[in-house]
Parts: sequence; C-alpha cells; structure tokens
Amino acid sequence: MRYFIGGVLITLSSQLPAETLQPDPAWQQGKLDNGFSWQLLQTPQRPNDRIQLRLVVKTGSMIETASQRGFTYLIPKMALFHSKTLSSSQLQQLWHNAIDPAAPIPPAIVSYDVTLYNLSLPNNRPELLKDALQWLAGLAANYQFDKKSLMMITQLPKHLVVIHPANVKDPLWQSRIKGSTLIGHEPGAMPVTPVKLEAINKFVQQWYTPDIMTLYVAGHVDSRSLIENINQIFSAVSGKRSMPVTVATLPIVTPQIINLTSLDPAKDTLSLTWDFGWRTINNSEMLKRYWRDDLARETIFRSIKQAFDKKYGKAVGLNMDCRIQYQRASCALLVSAAPEKMKSVTDSLLAELSAINNKGVSQAIFEQIVQEKQQQLDQLFAAYARVSTDILINQRLISQQNGVIDIAPEQFQRLRQAFLAELTLAVITEDAKRLVAQEPTFIFSQPADKRRLDIDQIRNKFKQVLWSAVATSAAEQEVNEGSPVIRTN
Repeated sequence: MRYFIGGVLITLSSQLPAETLQPDPAWQQGKLDNGFSWQLLQTPQRPNDRIQLRLVVKTGSMIETASQRGFTYLIPKMALFHSKTLSSSQLQQLWHNAIDPAAPIPPAIVSYDVTLYNLSLPNNRPELLKDALQWLAGLAANYQFDKKSLMMITQLPKHLVVIHPANVKDPLWQSRIKGSTLIGHEPGAMPVTPVKLEAINKFVQQWYTPDIMTLYVAGHVDSRSLIENINQIFSAVSGKRSMPVTVATLPIVTPQIINLTSLDPAKDTLSLTWDFGWRTINNSEMLKRYWRDDLARETIFRSIKQAFDKKYGKAVGLNMDCRIQYQRASCALLVSAAPEKMKSVTDSLLAELSAINNKGVSQAIFEQIVQEKQQQLDQLFAAYARVSTDILINQRLISQQNGVIDIAPEQFQRLRQAFLAELTLAVITEDAKRLVAQEPTFIFSQPADKRRLDIDQIRNKFKQVLWSAVATSAAEQEVNEGSPVIRTN
C-alpha cells in the first residue's frame, strides 16, 4: 500500500506544470556590444580564497584545415610570452602569481571545440587582477605574434599547455570517435613545418574573436570596479566570427566487445559501459529525472559493492564512472581483479545484476541512501560556505557546457526536499531495472601474456541471463523511452 500511495504521488506531481529552473542570481552576467560575455561570482564568504579567472574561447582543433594543423595548440603557447599592453616584467610577475601552488591547473587547455585559459590569483592584489584582464583581452584583440614568440615556444614546459582528452591516441578513445565529427582533428597535433607566422596571425584574426569568448571570475572582489575594468578593457576589442563551425558530437554506441591489452600484469579489468543521449536540464521535471537516474545508479553500485566486500574484501576493485562528452553521456561499471580471480568475479557480477533485474534493490540500501541525501541537504548551506572558489567556478563551467541551469542553493534545497519526500523504493527499483536491462558495451583489458578468459563467452552468458528478451536496440530505446541523465563530477 505504501508503494501504491507513493506511485500515486509521483503520478500526480508529474502532471503538474514543470517549474522553470532559475539561474543563480549570485552570478552576475553581462555582454558587451562586440559580443564579448562575462560572468562574475562574488564570494564574501571566502575572503581569503584565490581569485579564479577562466576565459572560454570556442575555438579548437576542429576548425583547423590540413595546412593549419596544430595552430590551436601553438597559439596559447605563444600567448604566454606575448602581450601588447604588459611589459616583460609585468608579464613575468603575472605568471609568477597566476598558478595556485596548492592546486595547480594548466594555464591553457586545448580541446576539439574549446580553448580554456586559466588564471588563479592571490587575493588583495588588484594590480595583478588588472594585468590579468589586460593579458586576456589581448587574446580577444587579434594577437599579431612575432618571430620571438614563435621561437620561445620550444622553451615552454609541456605542463603549461595541455590537451583534452589527455591521450587522444588511446585505442579506446579512437574506437569511441569512429564516425564522429572529431575524426581527423586531433588536439595537440604537431603542426606542418616550417610554421609560417603570417598563417598563424591570419588564423588568429579569423577565429579568435570576442563574440565567441566568455570570461568567468569568482572571488572576493569589488564587483563594481571589476565590471568597469572589464567594460573598459574588452569593449574596444573588435572582430566577429564569419564562418560556422561543425558541432562536436559523438555517435551512438551500439553494444559491442572491445578488447584491450593491459599494461598491468597483476590484474584484469572489465567495464560494462552504457551509452546515452544527453538532455539539457532546464525545468524541475528534468532535474527530478536526473536525480532519479543518479540514485538508481548509486543503488546498483552499492548493491554490488556490498556483495563484493563480503565475498572478496579488498581483492576486487569496483568503481562507477559517469561522464558527458560531446552530446553523449556514458556510465561505466568497472571491476578489476587478479587474472586468476576474474572468472569468479564476472560470475558474481552477473548474479548481482540478475538479482537487481529480478527482485529490485533492497529496502535497506534504499533507506540508507535517502537518509544520507537528507543529511547532506540539511547541511547544504554550511557546506556551500566551505566550497572553494576554484570548485565554484569549475562547477559553473561544467553546468554551462552541458546545458544545465546552475540554480541557487535556495531553489535546489526546496526542489531536492520535495524530491526526497516523494521518492519511493518502487520508483528507484523501476529505474535501476531499466538500466540493468539495457545491454552495454563490454570493454575487457587483460595482460598480453596472461589471457585466461574469452570475453565473447562472458558476454554471451550475460546476454542469455539479462538481455535475451531485449527487442529494441540502444538507439531505439533512446528514442522510445528517453535516456538517463548522467552526473558530471
């Protein structure tokens, strides 16, 4: 009866109009006449934290032609030594202070569709903040590099400009991007030599324009003074992107087997990877669906971990890794063990997934998770006050990149409280069963000289028990039922 009543409550609530999510008003936003955008979060609750700056430039390796190969990787390397407005001593002083020694991040990250510039400044140094804005404005002002800038890139340590993903040549990543718009546009590729300075400057003028840039700032700053400086420094920048850019997307992954060779001879690793379409989150019903899917995955993970801990202790590694990449989301359940134990481990994994598929998740695990989430919610504002500026600004970037409305803590608390109050075991069980019933990709990694298991046989055993009755493909299921939303960390 309790489950029935809970189901009725869910049904009734889902018939109510979805509440539009409101962007967190703590983040001030603005846009200049030239198209340059900025966002600012003041953090008076963190007066001693460093001031974080991120400049997002919607320019990456996907826009390179064959003759421009590697340009997006060279440009930030050259820019670190170059400024039209700062003297050499000012630039040196800026970079001496612009990397947090306690939590260093690269000054520049280059990907397929975005270049991200990162600066972390000590507080109470307004002259450094103004110099940082001047340097960043140069990136939007059609830098004209000189021969000295080109020559000095050989002296730049590799960790100052990195690429994302970190290993684009990884066989698994190469398998993932087959048939995608990313093929042939490798970030960090070596440029065609000799590099022509004129060609780089022309590339900068065409693709580094203010209308595709957004500056994010988080820290204990004087907002009025900072906004005035942004308007003054960036408003004079001109230029506009005239050519469209292909959207970076990954294709749907159909269930398959991927065999990899492990570099660690002490263990095998099996990953069951589910692929989903990503949906933006802009109203309360989408957010509730996100939370439901998130808790369903957590109950699956905890159910398996509880059984594995009893049977194997620390001899077996278990993890769940969920992420969003280029319009697709994925969730991987990973188990690792010594080669001689892997047969038993895969059998146990199948048994636990089958139990969830047949019986659902346990009342005890469900109640444990809900209690933990309620405790976290009760401590929300105290926890928020302790979140550092680097985490706050990075969360903002992730939300905006993936089309998620970054709501205020007050709206989050109210919606989350209502969600937990109406949540039932029956609802989570339904979502958990739906995920378990979807056939994933099997990714199996074994040492080359210790191959003991046949992944085809393992997969066939899973299919017979879990997916023999599945009539639709992953793509059809995505269209017919909608796909779960994945948490990003």
